[in-house]
Amino acid sequence: MGNPFSVIADKKKNRLLIDLNDIDIEHIDKIIEDIWDKALKLKVGWGCIVNYAKVDIPLTLELREKIGTAMSFLKQLGMGQIVRVFREDQSSFQDELKKLGMEIGGYEGIEARTVQDANTVLDLIR
Repeated sequence: MGNPFSVIADKKKNRLLIDLNDIDIEHIDKIIEDIWDKALKLKVGWGCIVNYAKVDIPLTLELREKIGTAMSFLKQLGMGQIVRVFREDQSSFQDELKKLGMEIGGYEGIEARTVQDANTVLDLIR
């Protein structure tokens, strides 16, 4: 298996792309560290795309807490709009993350089916 995630800062578009092939406790701290490091390179109001489409795991309590911690600092790091990418069959996972975002970060993300659609959404907002 390749890298379980990638975090890319697009300075030109002032955007962070988080592509997750897998989320587990083993990798979540490294994912959070990479998000922090890359977000600091962007200007306040940066857009964020999180691609969950390849993720096939249940959201355990421990994982939920870690993701909640990550979500809580995104706004503090200057995040503007977040767009989450899900497959059609991920509605339960999608609902859990939407609820968590409102509980922890006080924000509601926009949902998309592809990263290309998510980029288009952010391009239209900017």
